[in-house]
Amino acid sequence: MNFIRFFLFVWLTGLATIAVANPSEGIRLGIPDFKPYTYIKNGEIAGSAVEAAKPLFKALNEKLSLKQYKNYSLLLKAVRNNEIDGFFLATQNAERDKYAQFSLPLGFNNWAWFSLKQNRHKYDSSSFKNNALIATISKTITFRWLARNGYQVHGAPTLQLPSLLLNKKVDAIFSAESVFEQVCLDQEMNPSMFRKHIESRRPFGIYISKGFLAKKEGFMQRLNEHIKKVKKLP
Repeated sequence: MNFIRFFLFVWLTGLATIAVANPSEGIRLGIPDFKPYTYIKNGEIAGSAVEAAKPLFKALNEKLSLKQYKNYSLLLKAVRNNEIDGFFLATQNAERDKYAQFSLPLGFNNWAWFSLKQNRHKYDSSSFKNNALIATISKTITFRWLARNGYQVHGAPTLQLPSLLLNKKVDAIFSAESVFEQVCLDQEMNPSMFRKHIESRRPFGIYISKGFLAKKEGFMQRLNEHIKKVKKLP
């Protein structure tokens, strides 16, 4: 009987040791094509947000795997379908909150208007909303914001935004400040050639799916604690 008890003790202890020693299954996060924050460079996922996120998940002992999606609509769909456990960087909205929890900010995202230098638009006027055509990146929160606030909106790929404005196909661009300025630089344009007006400043964070958090008690609290310690994105 003592031998059996000893064997059970050793067996259960071994199981406990194995459970502790097993590495984390990891976390699957999606990213949008949103240079300079997240993008593909030489076949690899890169960007300032990627470099900020990696040490966070290393500190949490979570193996991080990343997958790029074309836009934020596809990212949210992937969360709903349990293809990924979350995505970043993102600003917060009610639709995303249904399926995932928003972290403390890693930085802030300036939503900005860009127009030709000679134009001095009153962006919040009813005349501008009714008559001006505004371009923004397709299937983004800025697209929804424009539509819900009564603007005439045209969705376009990021790379097309500067030429749409220069060729007077649209009256203004509404975009994340850093994203529009980066695409200008990539096309050898000086962003200062356009008139800029900051509309608002939004927290930029990480969404973690509610399904993942249900299996990882205390995960979001620990993630937020580590976010407090790291250098924020500009």
